[in-house]
Amino acid sequence: MHIRTSRVTRNGKTYEYAQLVESVRRPSDGMPMHRVIATLGDVNDVAVRNLRDALQASRKGKRVTLARAPVKSASVAKPTANLRYLDVAVLLELWRDWGLDALLDELMPAGEASLKPASVVAALSIQRCVEPGSTLYAARWLPRTALAELLALTPRHFNNTRLHRVLDDLDAATTALMAKLPKRYAQRDGAFVSLFLDVSDAWFVGHGPTMAERGKTKEGMTQRKIGIVLLCNEHGYPLRWEVIAGCQHDSVAMSRMLQSVAGLSWIAESPVVCDRAMGKTAQIRVMAATGLRFLTALTETEFDSYAQALPHAPFAPLQPQGDTVEPHDIEQAASCAEAAGLHKAADNLFVMDLGTVERAEESSDATAAASAEAASAEQTTVAAMRLCRQIEEAVAQGRYRSYAAAGRAQGLAKGLTNKYRQLGRLSEQQQRDVLEGKAAGSTIAELIQIASIESPEQRQHAFAALLAASSDRPARLRAASSNSRRSFTSSAEPQPLLRLRVVAYFNPERFVDERLRARKLRERIDAFVAELNTSLAAPRSRHTAASIAAAVDRRLRQDSLLEVFDVCITETSVAGRTRYRVALVPDEAQWARRRRYDGFTVLVAHPVLSHDPVELCRLYRAKDAVEKDFHIIKSVIELRPIWHRNDGKVRAHVTLCMLALLLERTLQRRLAGRHSAETALELLASCHVNLYAGRNGPPAYTITQPDTDQQAILHALRLQHLVDDDHLAERITPR
Repeated sequence: MHIRTSRVTRNGKTYEYAQLVESVRRPSDGMPMHRVIATLGDVNDVAVRNLRDALQASRKGKRVTLARAPVKSASVAKPTANLRYLDVAVLLELWRDWGLDALLDELMPAGEASLKPASVVAALSIQRCVEPGSTLYAARWLPRTALAELLALTPRHFNNTRLHRVLDDLDAATTALMAKLPKRYAQRDGAFVSLFLDVSDAWFVGHGPTMAERGKTKEGMTQRKIGIVLLCNEHGYPLRWEVIAGCQHDSVAMSRMLQSVAGLSWIAESPVVCDRAMGKTAQIRVMAATGLRFLTALTETEFDSYAQALPHAPFAPLQPQGDTVEPHDIEQAASCAEAAGLHKAADNLFVMDLGTVERAEESSDATAAASAEAASAEQTTVAAMRLCRQIEEAVAQGRYRSYAAAGRAQGLAKGLTNKYRQLGRLSEQQQRDVLEGKAAGSTIAELIQIASIESPEQRQHAFAALLAASSDRPARLRAASSNSRRSFTSSAEPQPLLRLRVVAYFNPERFVDERLRARKLRERIDAFVAELNTSLAAPRSRHTAASIAAAVDRRLRQDSLLEVFDVCITETSVAGRTRYRVALVPDEAQWARRRRYDGFTVLVAHPVLSHDPVELCRLYRAKDAVEKDFHIIKSVIELRPIWHRNDGKVRAHVTLCMLALLLERTLQRRLAGRHSAETALELLASCHVNLYAGRNGPPAYTITQPDTDQQAILHALRLQHLVDDDHLAERITPR
């Protein structure tokens, strides 16, 4: 048997059909003939080929795999839209679980029925989590997602003009929103375990708003920028945020934030952890005045004032020999830490409890400066000279690593310390005369002018003339000087004590890294000197002694090394031309003082904090909660660059980023380590909704089949109902 195809034309149309034919012999004469066993009708080429293959295989007693005929495309219904669904649906569930829709409905105007402001804020916040962009981009993005159906938004009304109107409403509602969020967190998770405060920045495309100022960002770029202050809890949930001028100092911004939340009920007894920008005495006093239970790290310049018992001497001889951090160097530093009496809590954490430190609250720097510059009186000159000698003596004895630190211990600002130190140029006898009050009625400025005279003979002559002039001044002025002295003495009396818990910890790996970086810094300075001397030796060099000194000063000032090196510029004559050579002589004692706190961190805390020393150290290290928040809003949520042009829109943009941060942090916490929030959203993104617009009935929505990863994520979040078609049909509003 075989298959035969035939064509026949009828009424101008050609038809093709197939027949199953058997070859036989005619009974009458035995001639071969064909007998039609069956007419198969209109059969496609695939069916004909399958029949032929089957017949051939049957003759040989073999099996055959048949081809399948293609399904006609006209038989499959096509969706009219394919909408992004599962990732945005999960975020919307978290949004509603926090009750943010109802909360914003309460705080924002009602708006239009087709574009409720609270729903717009939800859409913009979710967009920042999955595909951040400008408001103009958001208007194009929303119609490609199922959020329009899930939030009952009309896509054509979701345009740039209306979105900016909603941003204005959100800015007006932000203060009330921040007042209510902490209570919602506490209702679900209980009292806060700890709070974290930090400052970051964001920059602009173009000029930016009024508060944008040109300056260096945290990454070292020069941009027009704003600052952002953020207070969050241990889970990274945003509690308070503030947009500030771009160049405002971090300590000023954080002090204002702490003062604004002091006394709020939800703060209760939770410790507030700040970074080392709050680690100077002036900022510590501000925190102490708020009554908050603070914890911060001291800046290194304050170590001498609070941690004089820190065992730094055993570490002085340790010098890593390689170019990278090596395990044996870390082990050596760790062994030294244990031998010095530090308690090992972890491989990178050696702790020492320094107990409670009490400090008298000296008058502020401004008050000290005002007192020093007040009347031309004995108190001014005597007190200034006494402070000058105390500062010099403290540094010489190694109690402080710099003159600025020694001055701060006396309650003086750096500028005032430098000013008083100039009196040290006077001879020993001249200094004694000032301390004995013989310069009564003179001013510090007059003494500094005399101290600046290079010639000892001329200086002595000017000093004698000053003493004579001081004794001839009217008795009335001397009486005023005496009154000023009494006033100064009264103001310098100890104030109520500032009591602080002090804990230090040592990180061996950081110690090795800092020692390596210090050595490389010395090598760079040596390379700079060598390069400069090569330039000075060139025949066409036009450098002068003044220009050389200025170049060296700039280079040393760049790394704050002016006090570490003595600059020596020698002058020789070569072939009738002046040649210069530079040598930098290191002050090894000063260098050693700068290196003595490598690897150490000193923490100060409110004295009522009950945490043990190791817990305090770990609590401070946990401040990466707020650092991670800033990382998330800068990278995942893409806080920057900012495109807005007025302050209100910028503040609203930051609020959107904070709400998106809350969603991201909530998702991260609920996943419990199975995936990061960013990875989970990426895995969920491929599950879409297909929209079928029927001609004679309502549109139909079907969800694409979720894969194994998506089902596992939904199971972890307990949101399996999101991939049920019936559930979807009940909760959407067709566009």
